[in-house]
Amino acid sequence: MVVLTHLHRDHVGWNLLAQNGRYAPTFPNARYWMSAKDWEVCHQPEVRERFPNAPTCVWPLAELGLLELMEGEQSLTRELTMLPTPGHTPGHMSILITSQGERALIFGDVAHNPAQVHETDWVSRADMDPEQTRLTRRALVERLEREGMVVAAGHFPAPGFGKIIRLEGRRYWQAISL
Repeated sequence: MVVLTHLHRDHVGWNLLAQNGRYAPTFPNARYWMSAKDWEVCHQPEVRERFPNAPTCVWPLAELGLLELMEGEQSLTRELTMLPTPGHTPGHMSILITSQGERALIFGDVAHNPAQVHETDWVSRADMDPEQTRLTRRALVERLEREGMVVAAGHFPAPGFGKIIRLEGRRYWQAISL
């Protein structure tokens, strides 16, 4: 199972390998799971430049019969649940991991910088819907702080794992080492 939080180039570039003029999946025994909204949007000519490598790194997955589309919140296994976190892309998803009574969240691109856990209104030029991004980030950061959940944030400095804490009325990213 390969799960894609969204279809921007830095999250899908490794899906397929070019072999003798044809595409082969990097993980041939896997199904590739992604948001139905992002799948639809990456085909729209007016926003195609936001998904420049979708034709070579995403679309062939359908032709290879490896594509699974998700809508809304969806449990993939007992441990993995996809949560809609739109804004960065219309179908952006985060991954909730539940195991042995503990929970963690893979952020995807809900935030690109640790400063955004306090400054939830700061957006990236890559955010397709800045207002929705703000709403999503604010709600998710509040939940993560309230629940004390561990977060994996791919664009944050190494180690990229941490928690959102509050000190003197401000939220901060507290990195943890594993």
